[in-house]
Amino acid sequence: MSVDIEPEWQPATKLNVIGGALDFTALDPLPEGVTRDQIEEICYTVRELYGDYVDEIVAETTLSQREAQTWVLRTLAHDGTEPLSYEAIGLYIWAIGRATEGDPLSRTIVTEYYDRAEAKVERAEATVKRTGPPPYPDDVYDDPAMLWVDTPVAERLQRHRGPDETFSDCLARLLDESVSTVPLEAFIEAYRTERDADYVAVDTVYPDWDAELRVVVGVPAGGAEPGVVADATALRVDDRTYDFTVSEESDPIHADSHLVVYAETGDASVAIADGTERLGAALAGVERSLPDLVSRLRSVGATALAIGTEPAGAGAHLFPVFEAEPDDEPLAAIERIPLDERTLSVGRVSPVTVAAYRERSETTRLLWARGNGTFEAKALPDDPPDRRELIPDAVLRTST
Repeated sequence: MSVDIEPEWQPATKLNVIGGALDFTALDPLPEGVTRDQIEEICYTVRELYGDYVDEIVAETTLSQREAQTWVLRTLAHDGTEPLSYEAIGLYIWAIGRATEGDPLSRTIVTEYYDRAEAKVERAEATVKRTGPPPYPDDVYDDPAMLWVDTPVAERLQRHRGPDETFSDCLARLLDESVSTVPLEAFIEAYRTERDADYVAVDTVYPDWDAELRVVVGVPAGGAEPGVVADATALRVDDRTYDFTVSEESDPIHADSHLVVYAETGDASVAIADGTERLGAALAGVERSLPDLVSRLRSVGATALAIGTEPAGAGAHLFPVFEAEPDDEPLAAIERIPLDERTLSVGRVSPVTVAAYRERSETTRLLWARGNGTFEAKALPDDPPDRRELIPDAVLRTST
C-alpha cells in the first residue's frame, strides 16, 4: 500500500497516516512511499514535544517507559494535535527504542501497554482520592469523585477563564451557556402577547424550590405554549439559569407560597420589572453563608442572630433579634446555609424582639451580636470550621 505524506502535516498526523497503512501480513509491513529514515525523523520530532514529560513520569511514577510513552501519546496530545493511534505509537516506540530495526510494534502489543498504564493511573487516582482525613462519624458525605481532564481540555478551560474565575466557576458558566435559555422577561412577554396571560408566579412552598422553578401562569383555556418557551430548556433570571416547569391555569389561586412576577388582575397588579427584581432577590437569598447572614442582618438593623438548640423540621431554627418589631422578614427566602464540607437546611425563621428573645435564651445559642449595650459583642469566627462548631450538635446532624 502506498501513502503520500504532505510536508505541511503535523508529525502526529503523518504517523497516524503511516500507521493506518501498515500491513503486518507482508514481508515488509511499511507502506510504499515512506522510508525508515523518514519515520525516524518524524518520531524524533514527536520526541522533542513529549519525551521529557515521558521521562518525568517514568522517574516519578510506577509506569514503565513503554507504558508512559503509550499513555502520554494516546491521552495527552497538545491542543490542536491529533492523539496518536495505537499503530502510530507502535511506530514511535519502534523508531525511538529500536533504531528502526525489526518491525514496528503491533496494535495488540501497544494496547497491552496502554491497558497496564490505565490500570496504574486508576489505582493512583483511587489512592489520591483517599489521602484526606476520614469524616467524623456523624458526617454525611457523598463519595467524592475527582475530575481529571486531558491536557488539551485543561488548556482550553484556561483560555476561557475570566479574571479571578476558578475552574469550577468557569465550568458552571460554560455549562449554563450551552443550554437553550429564555430570559424571564421574554418568558412573561411571550405569554402576555401570545396567550393573554394576566398572572405569572413562581411557587416557593417546597424545599429547594430554586433547583427547579415551578412557574404558574394564568391564561385562557386552550392554546399552545409560546415558541420561545417550548424551545427553551432553562429559564434565565439575572445572570443565572434554572430548570423550570410551567403549569397553565385558567383561574390560578394566588397563594402565600406564590412569588408573583407579573399580575394584571382584579386582585393584584405587579409590573414585570418589579416582579423580576423580587424573584432575583429571593433567589439570591435562598442560600447564604453565616457571614452573609450577619451582613444582611446588620444592613436591616438587627441586634443579634441566634439558633435553636433543637432542629425545626429537618433543619435549623433561626432567630434574628431586633430592638423592636421588624417591618418585614429579613431572611424570608433563606433555605440553606453552606458550611465547610456540608450544607445546613433552614427549617424556620422567627424574627423576635430583644424582650421575646430573652424568654427563649435557654433553648437557643447566640451566633452573633452587634454589641450595642443590649448584648455583649460576639463576632463570627473567621475560620469556617470554627463557625461550624457554633451550630448545636442536634442541628448539625440534620446537615448533608
